[in-house]
Formats: sequence, C-alpha cells, structure tokens
Amino acid sequence: MPSSKIKTRGEGVEAFGSHGGVTADSAKVLIVDDDVESSEILRASLVALGHVVDRSSHGADALVAIRLVRPDVVLLDIRMRPLGGVEVLRRIRATDPSLPVIMVTAADDPVLIRETREMGAYGYLVKPVEDHRLRRMVAEAVTRSRRYAHPAVQAQR
Repeated sequence: MPSSKIKTRGEGVEAFGSHGGVTADSAKVLIVDDDVESSEILRASLVALGHVVDRSSHGADALVAIRLVRPDVVLLDIRMRPLGGVEVLRRIRATDPSLPVIMVTAADDPVLIRETREMGAYGYLVKPVEDHRLRRMVAEAVTRSRRYAHPAVQAQR
C-alpha cells in the first residue's frame, strides 16, 4: 500500500489510505503507538472500513500532525516514551478540547481509565483490541467529532 509522510521534527507520521474507498466523507484517524505491530493491526482494520489512517510512533510528532491536519479521531497508546500518552492527551486537550481521543493500552488499569476520562478521553480500549469494539467506538467518535468540530475545522472538509 502506498504511503506518504507528514514531515515533522522526529521520524514523521505515516499516512495511509484505503484502496479506492476514500471519499470526502472518509474519516481521518491518527494512531499514536510505539508498538508497530499493534498499530498495524488497528490501521488494517480501519483502512478496510474506508478510513484514511495516519500513524505515528512518537507523541511529539503526533502533536505536530494534529495541528497540521486535524484528524476526526485519535487512537492514543498510554505507555510510550519519551512522551507518554497521558501527557499527549493533556496537550491535545489544551489546544483542541473537542477532538475525540480514544486511549489504547495493554494495561486494564482502573486508575488510568479514571484519570484519562477526567482529562477528557472519549473512550478506552484494551489490547488486544476487539475489532467490533474498535469499529463501534471510532464510528461514534467520528460522529461526535464532526458534530462538535470548531467552525474552522468544518470549513476544511
């Protein structure tokens, strides 16, 4: 599958589309996860649905990408280095409180779930992510994102 890179100071963000299924209504999803295998599984499932998927393995690059090309939803791993998912969520909330961020992690930790929910996370998925839960949560988050997006973001569509 062809890909392109959104240039940032770090390694960049890989951009993927589906095979001819991308339309003006296709959702833009950003996956932020330093586990390449995990992010590839998520990407494949979302591309199969016709979504445009960008992928970053670094929180700092993801923050730059969000400012350059606002996605409809972000899937954000909690445990990353050097910039962890909780801090990335905090920074996203400071600049774009309406952007749905779904936290993804291997740790089913009630304290983390509560902390990220209080910070404004849209939802929480535990790895390995069940495909039907991923699809449902992303679809709901995209609907919310498009309903509550800032007017300048809506004008980009």
